[in-house]
Amino acid sequence: MANDKWGGYTPKKEESPTKLDGVNPFEFRKGMDLELTGMGVSRLAESTPEEREKATETVLKNLNEHGGYYTSLVTYETTYRNIAKGNKKPSFKTWLAEQEDSKMKEVGKKGAEFKNDKMKELKEAIKAEVKAMLSEVKDKEAEKINKADAEKEVSDEKSASKGAKGKEKALKLLDKEVVTLNKEKDKNKEKLSAPLKRYKDGKLTADEYKKLSADMVKRNKEINTRLSDIEKEKDSITLAEKMGRREVAKTMMEKDTHMEILNIMKEAGVNLREGAGGIKMYYEIAKTAYQEGFMAGLKK
Repeated sequence: MANDKWGGYTPKKEESPTKLDGVNPFEFRKGMDLELTGMGVSRLAESTPEEREKATETVLKNLNEHGGYYTSLVTYETTYRNIAKGNKKPSFKTWLAEQEDSKMKEVGKKGAEFKNDKMKELKEAIKAEVKAMLSEVKDKEAEKINKADAEKEVSDEKSASKGAKGKEKALKLLDKEVVTLNKEKDKNKEKLSAPLKRYKDGKLTADEYKKLSADMVKRNKEINTRLSDIEKEKDSITLAEKMGRREVAKTMMEKDTHMEILNIMKEAGVNLREGAGGIKMYYEIAKTAYQEGFMAGLKK
């Protein structure tokens, strides 16, 4: 007689009575029903001992491979019962392996690691893509910065060269104007020499002399004013150049240079005691001399 608890399983005398201890009885009963049905037996009660024995061996084998083998089989058959045309139906074992990888597993249990962790693969793919993008951006940014630095350096050199040439050109134009004005002033003096002689000889009255020389005297005054202005302009250009050189030289003076300037002042007899008057003035004079000498050396 079949054992109702185990769906018709009757252990043999030589078999261990604990053979079914690790098997889910409901899963076993479901498996027996499916296997016996597959043999053509409609009901368990109508099966022979041989049929039950054969079905039992198959069920135990399948449940040892997968604890929920028959529940999964029913799910598989239901899922792919009415598969759409053109879609490929996977084999049961392939489908079962996919379900095994995606189902919840006990943390820390041996063999519970996910063999096909899609999220991990996705994270790694995203990480690799981001790294590639950052690397590309860094390369482009570095190239852009280097190009900008090179362009700025060239621009600075051109500006410095243009500025120096502009100052030199301005000074030359002013010098040329001075020569022209001095020549005009000398000519005016020559033109005034004859009327002046006649005035001294008494041949011209003061009013007559003033009338004859008025225009040239006025022009010479204008020339003198302009010459004075030119000197101021030249001094301004020269001062601006000196200040520019000093600013450059400031960045080139190290501590040793400052100490050397102080030693020169000391040797010249300047009192370097704190609070002594004039130290700053002497220091600025010595520093300016150093800076201008340094820039002159660079220019040569």
